[in-house]
Amino acid sequence: MSNPIFENQKIDRKPFRVNIDDARYPHRVKAVVGKKAPKHLDMVGNTKLLDMYGLGLCGSRKAGSKSLEIARDCAEQAAEKDVCVVSGNAAGVDFESHFSCLKAGGKTILVIPEGMNHFRIRKALKPVWDWDRVLVVSQFEPGEPWKNFRAITRNQLVLALSRAIIVVESGEKGGSLDIGKKALYIRKKYPDIEIPLYVPQHQYMPADARGNQILLCEGARELLKSKSGGRANLTKVFENMKEGGILKDPAGRQRKFPLD
Repeated sequence: MSNPIFENQKIDRKPFRVNIDDARYPHRVKAVVGKKAPKHLDMVGNTKLLDMYGLGLCGSRKAGSKSLEIARDCAEQAAEKDVCVVSGNAAGVDFESHFSCLKAGGKTILVIPEGMNHFRIRKALKPVWDWDRVLVVSQFEPGEPWKNFRAITRNQLVLALSRAIIVVESGEKGGSLDIGKKALYIRKKYPDIEIPLYVPQHQYMPADARGNQILLCEGARELLKSKSGGRANLTKVFENMKEGGILKDPAGRQRKFPLD
């Protein structure tokens, strides 16, 4: 493995690299992504967050106000339950998820679609930023800039680090729909390592957010509202996170992986 050159003067912590044969490399990434698992992960922040249950929150960069409200609610509930929020550090749903989780005292993993040298802490995140409650992860070489294909590629990493996924708002194409379809593919082909997928549907859904209905029609579970408190009902979501995740067959043999 080549030695990475980290030249990021915008953060006050030095990133480090974890190779795939390192004991610190997340087992779930190798188990879910298989042969396509990144050969290394560059990280900065608190690696203990990798040992927590992760709730993936994703959605459109131009999500409507109701969808942002749902993302905020889910992130706050995750913080209350000491569940780590995993998202992609994009605008819209991703930002709202990271921000609301940190503001509520929770912990979050930012999976970035670029090399670590390009990472910046968003100005709006700085008031709630706490390195003890944050982990930034990149699977790309330090100098590689944001590209659309890298945003799609990193979705596998968001998925692998999550015990459940909530696609808050999705168009009929794009990264949010892609991560939902990958979660459904895993459930269909390998039900013993299901990563449950939840999708809300409400009357204020923008006309171009057709991806939610697509995912529901293909087998996603609907994220419902609690009748008592008016918040998203995450009870089943948290229960499902604890139930899933068998990564070997009953005989203990390593098996073919979902995304090979």
